[in-house]
Amino acid sequence: MLRRIEALITRDRAGILCVLIVPMLLLLDLVRTWSDPANWGRFPYGHDFIAFWTAARLAAEGRIAALYDPAVYFAMQKELILEGGVLPWYYPPTYLAMLLPFAWLGFAVAWLVFCLAGIVALALAARPYLAGRDRLGWWLLFGAPVMGVTLVQGQNGAIVAALFLGAFAARAAGRTWLAAVLIAGLSIKPHLAVLIPVALIAAGDWRLILRAAVTTAAAVAIPCAIFGLESWQLALAHLDGTRVTFAEGDTLAQMVTPFAGALVLGLPANVAAGVQALSAIFAAGFVWWLWRARSVPPTLRLAGLLLAALMVPPYGFRYDMVLTLGATLLVVGQAERDGWLPGERLAMASLWFLPLVVPNIAHATGLPAGFALLLLGLWSVWRRAILSSGARIRPAPAHP
Repeated sequence: MLRRIEALITRDRAGILCVLIVPMLLLLDLVRTWSDPANWGRFPYGHDFIAFWTAARLAAEGRIAALYDPAVYFAMQKELILEGGVLPWYYPPTYLAMLLPFAWLGFAVAWLVFCLAGIVALALAARPYLAGRDRLGWWLLFGAPVMGVTLVQGQNGAIVAALFLGAFAARAAGRTWLAAVLIAGLSIKPHLAVLIPVALIAAGDWRLILRAAVTTAAAVAIPCAIFGLESWQLALAHLDGTRVTFAEGDTLAQMVTPFAGALVLGLPANVAAGVQALSAIFAAGFVWWLWRARSVPPTLRLAGLLLAALMVPPYGFRYDMVLTLGATLLVVGQAERDGWLPGERLAMASLWFLPLVVPNIAHATGLPAGFALLLLGLWSVWRRAILSSGARIRPAPAHP
């Protein structure tokens, strides 16, 4: 049965899906928005980007405290929101500093520039890993459903993945300072970068650790110079609000972390917190083992790190799964070089496609599909790592 299913997963079919999915998602969102006479002709994309653009405008006016005042921040968002709720501001000041230039652009233009910046950055970061492979690798990257989700919502998944991939590509090329700067860039979403020090310590890369510490300290200081120390004080003071905001049903369905998965299954919050803590410990141990194993190829180590990154924080959404998309392409590249393992095609196809329907699965079945996908990805990396250490796993038959 498994062979029959995997026989359906061919390069030609994958290429067709890559061409169709992202344009279809953009078109469907346009049609859905404009089918409401009240929204006819209005710009349909970037619901999440509304929060970013509004924050940039307030920051440009020097009104940092207004980001945490619903009467101001939410009211400005409601001027643009077509459907759905407002988004509170829980990002660090480093991200606010990055968004500041968008304050001087109109919303639609700002969304377009933001999305194009993410695409270009991801293309540059992925280039070293896709070099020597045919065009399908690029199609799988930019035609992935999670890329469509990121564009429609106006989210930063592509930017974060670009910083991750770019940092370790620079490290592999011996450009340590560039790698350190890109790691510092991840301070825009620091909860996703927690395992990078674990990986670097396991690898014994103390030079990069020290340089990344310097550049990260500089990145943290930049918002202080622009907005004042108040920006960090306010951000830290309002972190507790995430526990309430991200515990809602619709929000949980969008999330992919162990904590959210446990809540989706109906477990109490304290039990879910325990599941999250154990998952984080497991993820750290897995990354440590993977990066200590000299026999494991560097691309496979990075794939494990990208997948494990979403196992540590309690909050992570499906648009953050551009990280798992990067891991998927790295494993696919390894499989194309060394041969596919039984079930591996189906696992990679699931990791590539299913982020599109994670909320739908959660609502329909009450099952945490996002968390399951992370575990599937880690299992796939583990199989490859065991194989590289000398264990024998029977390869799967070739498919066209």
